[in-house]
Amino acid sequence: MRKNIKVGILMLLTVVWLAGCGNQTMPLAEVFRQEQLEQQTIQIVDWLNAGEYEQVYETFREDMKQALPVEELRSACDETYGDAGSFTQIDSTTVSGQEIEEEDYAVVMVKVQYEKQIVTFQVGYDADMQVVGLYMK
Repeated sequence: MRKNIKVGILMLLTVVWLAGCGNQTMPLAEVFRQEQLEQQTIQIVDWLNAGEYEQVYETFREDMKQALPVEELRSACDETYGDAGSFTQIDSTTVSGQEIEEEDYAVVMVKVQYEKQIVTFQVGYDADMQVVGLYMK
């Protein structure tokens, strides 16, 4: 239970951080390519669906690795969509830019249809294409 609370707080903080605490969503910075962001995020969703949490973990920036170890990632996935059934399709993707403390970030939202529910994955990237935030609902 304590681990679940920690994961929930981490994910809540990630959402607040990715939302920029009031910073405006903006176009992508030139350092990012929309197609690459979408492909990487869909790959992350595929790895999560296959239970390949280590693969996802390897995309994390170092601070993200400290905040969300593999076992907590697995637990968060189980809690969020463990009973959703089989993957059906990707419904949509949305890519936007963020600037936080003069650093450029990208946020990709992917809506995924499973047999019993829709899950939204939100992944934040730094300019080096490392994952700095992951949220699932």
